Amino acid sequence: MSESDMGGNGAVPRAETLACEQVKRRALEHHLGCHLHLLVIGDDSRGFTGALSEDLARSFPHVCLDRIDGAEDLRRYNATLAPDDHVVLGVVTSEVADIDAALELMDEFPILSFTRWLVVTDETSHSDLWKATTSGRLFSVLTVPWRVSLLASQAYSAMLRHMLEDGRTREQIVEILGEAPDVALRGPLLKGLDLSEGEVVRRLLGGVEKVLGRRPRLLVPAGTELTVQGQPVGAVHLVLEGRVSLHRDSMRGEVLAHHATSGPLIGLISLARGEDAFFTAVTTTPTRVVRLTHEQLEIALLEEPSLTSPLAALAIQSLTRRLMRAEDLHLENAMLAADLDTQREALEVALEDLRRTRAELVEKARFAMLGELSAGIAHELNNPVTALARSAEHLGEDVERVLASSKVLEAARLSMRAALKAPPRSTAQERELTKAFLPFLDGDRRLARRLVLAGVSDPEQARALKEASDGDCEVVESGARIGSSLRAVLAAADRVVDLTRSLKGYARPEAADFHAVDVVEGIDDVLRLTAYRMRGIDVVREITQVPKVLGHASKLQQVWTNLLVNAAEALEGEREDLEARRELGEECVPARGEAPAQIVISVSEKDAFLRVAITDNGPGVPPEIAEKIFEPHFTTKAGRVCFGLGMGMSIVRSIVSDHHGTMQIQSEPGRTVMVVSLPVLDESSTGSESGKLAQSTQFLESARLPESVKLSESPNRPEETL
Repeated sequence: MSESDMGGNGAVPRAETLACEQVKRRALEHHLGCHLHLLVIGDDSRGFTGALSEDLARSFPHVCLDRIDGAEDLRRYNATLAPDDHVVLGVVTSEVADIDAALELMDEFPILSFTRWLVVTDETSHSDLWKATTSGRLFSVLTVPWRVSLLASQAYSAMLRHMLEDGRTREQIVEILGEAPDVALRGPLLKGLDLSEGEVVRRLLGGVEKVLGRRPRLLVPAGTELTVQGQPVGAVHLVLEGRVSLHRDSMRGEVLAHHATSGPLIGLISLARGEDAFFTAVTTTPTRVVRLTHEQLEIALLEEPSLTSPLAALAIQSLTRRLMRAEDLHLENAMLAADLDTQREALEVALEDLRRTRAELVEKARFAMLGELSAGIAHELNNPVTALARSAEHLGEDVERVLASSKVLEAARLSMRAALKAPPRSTAQERELTKAFLPFLDGDRRLARRLVLAGVSDPEQARALKEASDGDCEVVESGARIGSSLRAVLAAADRVVDLTRSLKGYARPEAADFHAVDVVEGIDDVLRLTAYRMRGIDVVREITQVPKVLGHASKLQQVWTNLLVNAAEALEGEREDLEARRELGEECVPARGEAPAQIVISVSEKDAFLRVAITDNGPGVPPEIAEKIFEPHFTTKAGRVCFGLGMGMSIVRSIVSDHHGTMQIQSEPGRTVMVVSLPVLDESSTGSESGKLAQSTQFLESARLPESVKLSESPNRPEETL
């Protein structure tokens, strides 16, 4: 209950009688013509809500006091309010089970959404007020029993704030609520905080001089130490003009803590607490100060107590400014730390990129040296191989002349010429020919085999050699062996010459300018150089007559090399994976099924673009990594013995982009297509410089493919299988 300090003995005043009658009318009956309401929520189950309502009604007779039992009555209460009504204060008691839940319901009613609330409680702790605290609805908490004067002052302050925010003047509020109670807050908590710093200094100095007489103004030059860190403080310095900086010594030297935020009062806290100076205070400009010792300041405060307000205000203003500066510095340090973390992460990424770039440069230098060595080796190989080929040709001519000089050796000469020009026979062809000779040789399989190896293809010639002496048969065999050996030497020499020519073209340094490039010729050179990687793979060429493109031949050859080697490695990797799984007892088949491993190279022209498509029937590229294969250092060969840095496809796309082309990948299990599109060279519209380059360039004749290449008989779609 209330500890009343407002009543007395005798008759009950008429205002109190009206207040009691007002409370009894409860919530659904309002003052006629009164639009300001004070709402109390509590069912009086603990016996203090009724007394609380009576005290509030007596304190504010011109405000309509309404009371409801609980939050469940809010909707009905809201319906009784008119559009121009205002609930200027709400009071909720601990008789409500969940105060937070009750106050959250206020958002449903616009007239109550801005009301502030007093909580009157008879409990020692609450767990249902944290939402009200954070939302700003809670104004104050009072305990049971309460002092009526304190209750009235808290209610008055809350209603005053609400009505000021509502646009009413103080005069209008006083007319409605009356004068504020004596204990109500009427002004600032500390006087002087609303004044400027200069005005507070003037008042403080005036009060001090009123007691101590006029204080001399000390003029000190810049660089004067008013206090020294770690040394006793002998006096307070009141700065009238000039600027003072505050420093702290640290392990890394002197650190500036405050300058613009130093304030006009230097040394007060250390002096008052009897501690050594926390800062070193140094004037940074010519400064005018008043020096007050501890004894002088104490005498002034004892004889003029009103000085405590400006002194406290000045100290609070100075310390607040320093604290805010310290908080700003703390925030700046946190932001700098975050920036440093970000920069450190960026530096780590940059360092890793530098390491990768260095590795790439080392790799490029190694390959450049390898290319230079390859070109030199190719040149050195080309000369002796060419000499070997010429010598073999001369040897063949000389042997033929020697054999032609004797009729006895004519059969050997003819056998040598036939073996020299005859294409190589497959094992199946040799078996068929041996079988065809048997009827003419009386079933002598050994002799039939000898004659087939000697290059004999006519059954009648085979019969004649059977009937001849053994010496004639040996002569024919010797001539055939000579022809076969010469053919093998010439074919091998031609193969080495083709390889060295392709190798020199691949390793040749590029000119700075683009020039006309024969893409088909470049692909053929790459096929020769990568033939060892294509063993066990059918390579099909689907090439039509296409124009040249403008670019760098060796860079484009690098593109074809990467694409072909990747396709071959995909097929080889699938084979190795299947063998490993089969060793573990799994039954598995390639993605292509029973079809043989195959790479198809298609070159065609469409819409002024030369289109090169390299298709393999390997395992395919999963969709989730289809785009990643063009990223630097990305590889799908982890765990396998391979060479390189994972830069192949990234470099390929970069080269294609430099040639104003595009790349596309289409992949599914059993079929992957890499498509490169390059703009064709239109010599009629090429610029003068490029046109002259194209006209003056002498293009080499397309290099011969190895003899193992078979040309398809299809006239519309020429195919070559390697």
